[in-house]
Amino acid sequence: MEGKDKEMTYESAKERLEAITSELEAGNVQIDLLAKRLKEAQELLRFCKEKLTKAEEEVGKLLQPAS
Repeated sequence: MEGKDKEMTYESAKERLEAITSELEAGNVQIDLLAKRLKEAQELLRFCKEKLTKAEEEVGKLLQPAS
């Protein structure tokens, strides 16, 4: 996923996480792919958290009163 970070958006990462979650909840993941899906989900969560943190910082800067 590291090479995809530049082209991935928060929305696309969230959609992929939802797809993985649905797959896991339905029991549709073969045991051989389970670790791979969990690792991908972990990377997507990290990516989304970083995006949200950056957005929060930007909004905070924009909302600060001008001195």
